[in-house]
Amino acid sequence: MTTYDGLCHEVVQHLGGEAGLKELGARVAADDHSHVSLRLNHPNPRGVRSVVITARGNGLFDMDCFGPMRMDAFRAERVGHAEQIVPDSLASVLGLMTGVERLHHHHY
Repeated sequence: MTTYDGLCHEVVQHLGGEAGLKELGARVAADDHSHVSLRLNHPNPRGVRSVVITARGNGLFDMDCFGPMRMDAFRAERVGHAEQIVPDSLASVLGLMTGVERLHHHHY
């Protein structure tokens, strides 16, 4: 069992805790005081491979989703973006961005 602190703990809880991350095939790749990066290891309908969730100063979040790394590029292409997400909707927005149906209407 991994122990998360601060922002990372909050984001992980809103995504369903460790069980929710495991079900999604996600692991926390990096976190700091304003960003949490997730690596998605299971295929999903929209081809999202990584997610960056950024805390805004007003208690809301932004989410950027990226596809796989292309051989001819130095970074992955951004395939989705959402702004001003309320914390209780992080799982639902991630579901919409990845196409993972079970997350579409889920609030943790």
